Amino acid sequence: MLRKHLRKYRSHLDFGRDVIPAMIARDKRVFAYKYEGYWANVGTLQAYWEANMALLAETPALDMYDPDWVIHTPSEEQPPVKIGAGAHVENNLLSNGAIVDGTVKHSVVSSGVYIAEGAVVRNSIIMHNCKIGAGAIIDRAIIDKDVIIGENTHIGHGDTIIPNKDAPKILNTGLTVVGKNSSIPPNLKIGRNVVVEPHTAAKKFPADGVPSGGTVS
Repeated sequence: MLRKHLRKYRSHLDFGRDVIPAMIARDKRVFAYKYEGYWANVGTLQAYWEANMALLAETPALDMYDPDWVIHTPSEEQPPVKIGAGAHVENNLLSNGAIVDGTVKHSVVSSGVYIAEGAVVRNSIIMHNCKIGAGAIIDRAIIDKDVIIGENTHIGHGDTIIPNKDAPKILNTGLTVVGKNSSIPPNLKIGRNVVVEPHTAAKKFPADGVPSGGTVS
């Protein structure tokens, strides 16, 4: 029945918004199942960030260390996390292959990430193979994979919470996002609710920084 419906209504992309209401409206036999386990809707950037931050709670709703509920996901063998002598880490999830010489607080860090000495990462999600230069600060951000962040650059700078001018309904809580394969130059200040589009080269950034609510592409 689902296959038949989707073939007929190709514009229906979301179960809660499109598919299920349409089926009910057409008197199809639709039933509910009360699920008692962990479930989260991460259909927005804010919800995705919140779901990751929730993993850092003392007793998270989703216990990734539960031996009776193993998380199956493609992965590659990497060496253990390496914490430098001058590093400071506090309440994080650090994946194998990460190297931390700076400070990381309340963040989720993926494999292959390098955080240089003097850099500070807090309340953020750092995806695979990112390189964060010395003295950089990342506060309340989602950094996609293979991003290079120059020395002394500050992402999530200031207290001004201006919604993103291009997507005000999506980015309005102070969260800044950087797309994959981007290269951010050193000594730059990037505000809050900023979008850096994927594959953005360093030369695309204005020399005076990116104010809150801005977009770089």
